[in-house]
Amino acid sequence: MSGKTVVLGGSGAMTSACVYDLYRTSDFDEIVVADADEKNARRLVELIDDDRVTFEPVDATSADDIARVLDDAAYVVNGLPYQFEENVLDAIVKVGDLTGVDLNAFDFDAVLSRSDEFAEAGCSLWFANGGLVSTIALGMVGCDEFDDVEDVNFYWGMWRLLSQTTAGLTDTVTYEHDPNVDERARWEDGEVINDLPPFSQERTFEFPGPIGEQETYVISHPEPITFPKAPIAQETNVDRIITRGVWHDEWTEYERTLHAMDAFDADPIEVEGGTVDPLEVAQSQVKRAGRQRDAEWQAPEELSSETEWTPQTILSSEVTGTAAGEAGTAVYHFEQPFPFFDGNEISMMREYGCYVGVPLSVTLQLMAEGAVDKDGIFVTETSGMDADRYFEMMEARGFELTEEQTPPKQAATST
Repeated sequence: MSGKTVVLGGSGAMTSACVYDLYRTSDFDEIVVADADEKNARRLVELIDDDRVTFEPVDATSADDIARVLDDAAYVVNGLPYQFEENVLDAIVKVGDLTGVDLNAFDFDAVLSRSDEFAEAGCSLWFANGGLVSTIALGMVGCDEFDDVEDVNFYWGMWRLLSQTTAGLTDTVTYEHDPNVDERARWEDGEVINDLPPFSQERTFEFPGPIGEQETYVISHPEPITFPKAPIAQETNVDRIITRGVWHDEWTEYERTLHAMDAFDADPIEVEGGTVDPLEVAQSQVKRAGRQRDAEWQAPEELSSETEWTPQTILSSEVTGTAAGEAGTAVYHFEQPFPFFDGNEISMMREYGCYVGVPLSVTLQLMAEGAVDKDGIFVTETSGMDADRYFEMMEARGFELTEEQTPPKQAATST
């Protein structure tokens, strides 16, 4: 495993852990943190203190400048905000012969439609990467316990205070609750049923601590759309797929308040001769609080001193089906380590973001060693990834996979 790797947006809350994991576990010759935020990028490079890890400024608004940074690279990680996706894709094709992973999970049809173009340019791109790799892998190992599957339920338990956020995460949470978004969906009997209302499809689910038992509800994640493409989902004749989630009480109260004040459909209001958007005002304050908090890099034990728990995301799957004629349920939980950055001073959201950043590193290394060998643009379900090997690699990095099983695992192994 050799070659130059460029991590676009590499000093961000989600991608810093990718850079750190590549430094700790890969044999890449050079790891470039390409970012417009020079202060944080250089701080990350100094924390790592390895000659292989360098900084390069990049203008994400310019496909040509992205191509400049990618020139002579063999591998790329895209962690830039989704609005720069087209620029990133154009740059990758222009440079050619690149292997990469992409955190973006928006505009599926538009991105996947460029797969042939990527293949012709000698490029391979693992799209909708990050935390989604873990949830899809959880669904795969769950389905593998059964001969026939009725339900695959995915769960995202996102547990952090309102002030523990980034601008991108704030926008994402609000997008999940926007009544005008039609991407909240479930898959049932071979069809995608979308346009589900926010806070609907409630279901009680028990996460490991500190989240515990919670009322979860449908969120706009792509698993119901993409998981049917997984060979194991087709082999077990999955009937229904849905993704639910829950945020900490502070976030839930905030989002319900936005609904109660009709902020999503409110017209701008006049204030002292000007106009303001009520939703943007509320969002701006949450983002400002997050920026102020995350600007301080501290020792891990000081990052969330007001709570007795560590901010984290716990990913789970709940699969029901039959094996050898016996019904059962397999529940898997996947928890992130803390601290991830070896006790170094870091920001809370960079620690929190390791559940996204580390899968980026692991999947890129799987591609580099040929364990995943696909042309063009593809998603986890069609990558041919070995889910068991993926979890072995993640557990070697401190992540924890636990299983709750009712019979029929025994029934399946006895046939």
